[in-house]
Amino acid sequence: MGVQANTEIHSKASNTASNNSHYSLRKYPHVEQFYGLTAKEAVKIGMKENIPPAAILAIAGWESGFGQGYVSQITGNIMSLGARKGEPELPPLTLPRNLETNKLMIDFKKAKQLPKNQVVWQKRPPSLKKDYRPKPYAGTKNNLLYFRNHPQALKQAYTHVMQDFSGSWISEKSKVPVFFKASKDMDKLVSKKGKNILLNCKVAKEFLKSIGGKPRSFNTRPAWIKHVSKVMDNAGLCLLAKEMNQGKAFKRAWLQ
Repeated sequence: MGVQANTEIHSKASNTASNNSHYSLRKYPHVEQFYGLTAKEAVKIGMKENIPPAAILAIAGWESGFGQGYVSQITGNIMSLGARKGEPELPPLTLPRNLETNKLMIDFKKAKQLPKNQVVWQKRPPSLKKDYRPKPYAGTKNNLLYFRNHPQALKQAYTHVMQDFSGSWISEKSKVPVFFKASKDMDKLVSKKGKNILLNCKVAKEFLKSIGGKPRSFNTRPAWIKHVSKVMDNAGLCLLAKEMNQGKAFKRAWLQ
């Protein structure tokens, strides 16, 4: 039994090492944690709304720094969706930066425990991004650690963001021509070739090109398309989406 167990452990470790070698982003724990919270819902939402799930996951990973960016940590807004009229947005903040790690901190108590010469306080402008914290915190400077202290609410916020992106932003009801056309084109493609076409990596990358790199698009910089495509490739998001759509659990799909 011991030999068998050791063989299984070695086999799993080999599979993990092989995957990490092929998909370079999979070696990072925070990347695995991020996609563990988002992958299942992204696949479900994408397949329902006719948006390639791998594209949703790649955009979310890039825009949020895999959940590590200060805006996404505070607001749960992992796709950098702008606040629309009447929606709460994150106001300007003065945040501490840890000079040793060069990272912004949202935990003021921890920042004040560090040596004074290790911390600099910096003013951040309004993010203009929708704040997905619940009332009365959304749109305020209060309770910046809400999602850190409420992990289930954070997961729900991630789902809400991905649903907003897939069902509202990229929609045939959108007044943004680029988004309207992208939605219409995806619906036509699915109508012609079926839902599984959404799991095709080429289709996912074409979708990125259709919503970015041009005026009045999701991100006007052509480099954005390249960055998000690299996330898709280096995290193996097309394969992940395909395997999870077939019913595989995230952990198994990530490691095998």
